[in-house]
Amino acid sequence: MDKFKHPAIQRQESLAPFSRDHYGGLVQAQQLIKASTSDADTRRSVITQFLDAWHNEIAEHFHDEEQLLLDWMQPDDKQKLLDDHLQLRTAAHEAVAMKDQTEPDSNWMLELGQRLKTHIRWEERELFAHLQEQLSPDQLNQLQRQTEKIEQSRDRQIKRD
Repeated sequence: MDKFKHPAIQRQESLAPFSRDHYGGLVQAQQLIKASTSDADTRRSVITQFLDAWHNEIAEHFHDEEQLLLDWMQPDDKQKLLDDHLQLRTAAHEAVAMKDQTEPDSNWMLELGQRLKTHIRWEERELFAHLQEQLSPDQLNQLQRQTEKIEQSRDRQIKRD
């Protein structure tokens, strides 16, 4: 049997809602990457889909991460998260104009897709692992109570059990 490049990640339940959100973000990243080599109509359509996901899921996810996780994070991780989120927010604002262009920029789409994918992979493989290692059981329980409130308060497009 072939081994996977990265072993399966055992996610602590307090971070699981963020991981579930990441599925939708990875779908958007892959669509942006794939569409970067497609015709202009397809690129515009995928940018529109990205903006829908941004407004309905991704922006709220960023807000939740910043509200709930920043206080628990090490300074380097905190700075990376904030820098990545700023870059991705800037790209989302650029996407508003890009979706109406006759020829949406293929390189811009590829870069956005790769940036989003890289950010999500970093959170899953590094940031969440750091948090799981450094937080006490009491802190993880406190975080879990907060993430459960988030799960109950919003209608997620994608629910994975």
